Amino acid sequence: MLQRFDVVVVGGGAAGLVAAISAARQGGAVAVCDRMPRPGKKILITGGGRCNLLNENLSPDFYTSCNPNLVASVFTRFGKEDIRNFFRGLGLEMSSEGGRLFPVTNQASSVLRVLELEVRRLGVTLELNFEAAGIERTGSSFSVTAGGGGKVEARSVILAGGGKAYPALGSNGSCYKLARKFGHGLILPVPSAVPVIVKDRMCHVLQGQKVRARAAGLIGGKLAAAAEGEVLFTQYGLSGTAVLDVSESLSVAVNREGKTNAAVVLDLVPFLTRDALAAEFLKRMSAGWADRDLAAGILPDKFAALIPEMLPPGNERRESAAALAAALKEKQFPVQGTRGWNEAEFTCGGVDAREIDPRTLESRFQKGLYFAGEILDVQGKRGGYNLAWAWASGFIAGLTE
Repeated sequence: MLQRFDVVVVGGGAAGLVAAISAARQGGAVAVCDRMPRPGKKILITGGGRCNLLNENLSPDFYTSCNPNLVASVFTRFGKEDIRNFFRGLGLEMSSEGGRLFPVTNQASSVLRVLELEVRRLGVTLELNFEAAGIERTGSSFSVTAGGGGKVEARSVILAGGGKAYPALGSNGSCYKLARKFGHGLILPVPSAVPVIVKDRMCHVLQGQKVRARAAGLIGGKLAAAAEGEVLFTQYGLSGTAVLDVSESLSVAVNREGKTNAAVVLDLVPFLTRDALAAEFLKRMSAGWADRDLAAGILPDKFAALIPEMLPPGNERRESAAALAAALKEKQFPVQGTRGWNEAEFTCGGVDAREIDPRTLESRFQKGLYFAGEILDVQGKRGGYNLAWAWASGFIAGLTE
């Protein structure tokens, strides 16, 4: 039997669940159509399983988009305090760690649980294992059909199917074709917050090693991004929080623009200046330390195999110390690519945000069609910003004015 609703939300992730709650609170009949057997599965892995659901420094400045005004407009209508109060109203207690908000239980499942309870309380219909394959506008309503033959109708549709990151958890980019049905364009989606592929002997020798470092992303020799944090050396290249934090611009350059001049530069000893590090090396050389031991106590022991190779041949001690310090403070890795969607935390790109009404998130091309979350070309920094966008955009889209 054909089911009819006031609002159908395509996608049961963070944005979709909040959109459904927001719409149902307006008094209409609401359904969520999701391709997975349970909604919100991606929420469960966020924040390392703890769900960093918001950042107290929330600001449009932490986002990139082809339409920054859209981001600012949404947060003006539903900002940091609104998000916090929304979850408090659901019974979720939160704590702050350096501005990052987590549930006090330290379990992402607590966030999903309170959302599911509110969806149930409001009588929202869940159409699970429903992969939306088509959408049509007929008269004053939309019909959404599933690949398996199911069909629902509604006065309004909210596309909240996410981007392409973690496809096994529901986001496979399938909603893009539904947006294109109504003439919407795409900013080519590329992986973001993603490990990068480099070929360097240092990665081979240090495979599995973590260090605290400062990372810079360079494109054409120009600084594109910088961050300090953990760097993990892997068999394919570089990962860790510092690398993930500078990966967006690198991924755009390599995967979207086809550039071959992207690089990561690591300062492997961020706690000492170059001069101070060179002076320490000179002192150790003068004391007769073996080459492989020069970085002992400064860098992990695995570096011992690399230090002799980084010393220039035949130079006097002062020059050698300065050269070694420079090599460790500005170690450059040309980027050959990035890892794929299964290892990317976010999607950079998506439905062109300039084609969306910044006040309501309604399509400029089709009345009654709304967008929320990662499906749009809006991407935030790591640290709760992307979930904040999901909550806020979902709530605004759900108002379906």
